Order: sequence, then C-alpha cells, then structure tokens
Amino acid sequence: MDTKILLVEDDTMLNEGIAYALRKKEYLVYSAKNIEEASGYMNQPVSLVILDINLPDGDGRMFLKHIRQSNTVPVLLLTARDTEADMLQGFDAGCDDYVTKPFSMAVLLRRIEVLLKRAENTDSRFYYSGALAYDFDGKQLRKNGQEVKLTATEIRLLEAFLAHRNQVLTREQLLAMVWDTYENYVDEKTLNVNVRRLRGKIENNPQEPDHIRTVFGIGYKWSDRI
Repeated sequence: MDTKILLVEDDTMLNEGIAYALRKKEYLVYSAKNIEEASGYMNQPVSLVILDINLPDGDGRMFLKHIRQSNTVPVLLLTARDTEADMLQGFDAGCDDYVTKPFSMAVLLRRIEVLLKRAENTDSRFYYSGALAYDFDGKQLRKNGQEVKLTATEIRLLEAFLAHRNQVLTREQLLAMVWDTYENYVDEKTLNVNVRRLRGKIENNPQEPDHIRTVFGIGYKWSDRI
C-alpha cells in the first residue's frame, strides 16, 4: 500500500519543494494550502501529516487538536515559530515532532522516515478513516472521538469488513466469517439485519452509507473513501 502524506503549507514554493522531495522518495503526497483543503483529505486514510501553524484560514494547532479527537496519525509541525513556548504548545496540541524553518530537507526526510517507522510498529492494530477509529486489540470503535457500543456479532462483522477493505464480499463469505456455520445455520436475513444495525451506528446517513455499501445481487463492500 502506498504511503500517503498530507502536506499542509500555504507557501507555494515551499509546498512544491517539499512535495517534490517526498515524491522522489516514492511517497504519495496530498498537497493542501489551508485547513479547509486539508480537512477534505483527512476523510481518507493518511500515513502522516506535515502541518504548518500559520495558515490563511486558521491556526494549524487548532486543526491538530481536531485531528486528535479521533485520529492518532503522526503529525509533524513545520513552522517558523521557534521559541520554546511555541514548541511546547505544539506538543501539547498533540504533534509528534516539531521542525522549525529554515530547515535541512535531508533532516526533514529523515524525521519523516522515523515517524513512519514508529507508526508502523505501534499502530498496525488500529484503523482510521475520517471520523472512525477502531482498535482491533481493545475491540473499541470511536466515531468523532466518542465510543460506539458494539455487540460481539457487530464487532466480528466490522472486523471482517476491515480485513477486506475495498473488496466485494459475497453474503456467503460474510456468513462464514462472522458466524460459526458448522454449528448454527444463519440465513441471509440475519446478516442483513446486522449490517443494517452496524450502519446505524457508524454511518452519518445509513440510507446512503459511505462505508458499508451494498453490491446488488452479490453482497457488500467496505469503502475507505468518503
């Protein structure tokens, strides 16, 4: 899977320069110049965020606090603010690293590598997409930072979808994954009811779901893109 980096920097030349260096390292770069643009990109999974503080439509640290309500994606603050107080405020807001301008591109790239490697080692058992965050080990789902109570069946169903993201799963496959079909016969109606209940808990509009999408005549598909 491609490593996706969200770069939020309003200085056009600097934005393009960093994006060029990242792409040479074969990272997939989403480039934004303000918080509004960056918010749109946060609706899909990203591996790391490089975030300026002084942005045209707000303070990057406030955007960082918003991210931290539901997401532990590594965030590197890149800013001209170089006082100790500024750095402490950045870490208090939830950043993982703090780089001041001017900076060495080689050092920036190395810090990015370190953050990505650290995240790979610690967050492999977490799933993030937009407002959703799921902890596989703790069996805990959060939406907009608030815990969502799931039944044991709903947890198994959610994990089946997340293990096969962006893939079409037939109803027969889901029945085999979620229920012990060797001991209990479960019909498609039971599956449909549980899908409907899970949608009601995670989707903003269950009638027009963003994540659990029906593939007519076949089954369902979990979509990361919203």
